[in-house]
Amino acid sequence: MKALSIGSFNSFWRAALITGGIIAWSLPVWNIVVNPYQVFDTRLSIGDRYSSSTTNERFLKVDHLIKSRKSANANPDALIVGSSIMGLVDTSSVNRYFPDRHFYNLAFLAAKPDEILTTLQELKKAGVIIRTVVYGLEPIAFTDTKVYGPAYRLYPGASERSLARYFFDLLFVSSLSDGIGRLVSVISGKISVRYDIEGTGQYHLERYEMEIGIDHDAFISKQFPVDAKPAKAPPWVESRFNDFQELVRWLESEGVDARFYLNPLHPYVARAYGAERLAYFKQKIAIISGHNDLKDCTNVLSDAGDINRRFYDYKHFRPSESALVMACAFNPH
Repeated sequence: MKALSIGSFNSFWRAALITGGIIAWSLPVWNIVVNPYQVFDTRLSIGDRYSSSTTNERFLKVDHLIKSRKSANANPDALIVGSSIMGLVDTSSVNRYFPDRHFYNLAFLAAKPDEILTTLQELKKAGVIIRTVVYGLEPIAFTDTKVYGPAYRLYPGASERSLARYFFDLLFVSSLSDGIGRLVSVISGKISVRYDIEGTGQYHLERYEMEIGIDHDAFISKQFPVDAKPAKAPPWVESRFNDFQELVRWLESEGVDARFYLNPLHPYVARAYGAERLAYFKQKIAIISGHNDLKDCTNVLSDAGDINRRFYDYKHFRPSESALVMACAFNPH
């Protein structure tokens, strides 16, 4: 057997280094061009702006509000916060009850009270004016234990990272699955969701609305199967109530006009939690928030009838129901 020559040895390592470099730098190129989280310059990436299903609201909305301070336009001074349920709420339906305010929808997918608090603190520190906050709550956020990926990373100041480190981490983050999903969406031309980051902050489920427009009955049959198995909700994450208490205390200390109410639930979800657990949830939120008259809109859409036409799925009611929900939350009765 011939010994490997020095020349061959050097050639091998040069090839290995070149190959390694290509592989290493292919990831940041992928993340910039495919841009599944939409945090990099969208002029360098494929597809329409903020139309990726993995768009990072937590970064983009905060970044937009901070940059908006320097614009000559009327800047938001009131915020809608909460989970994806609140993210679908039409800001105009809230603004009508607060005519002296200008609302922006700062809700995040799967938002938890501690994330809302750290985000509001970061905005306040950056000089963003916050006079009013509307927070519609539901028990799901107090039982969810799912671990979320890069699309859910908070704005760097809120997560105690530098802006440069934040971008560097996302430049090299593994995003193959999210990126492929983005590519399929762009190539097919079928956008499932669009985020109005630089407008109202609301997001729009375009594919669902298109399917509803074509055949609402078929959409309902797909989303709400008649043979759906009964579900049982997971146990409470008790620390979330402590986090909510910290949020309430901070809002009070900052003199923010905080308004809380309970969001509508699809009967399927309400049954999963049960009347006793929902009563417990309402009592806890009322006590912590100090709102003994807490508006409970859990059944407002059920009471209106034709429930499956009012929801996209078992969790999210349609934006067209926002006016009815806000009437429940803010009309004196």
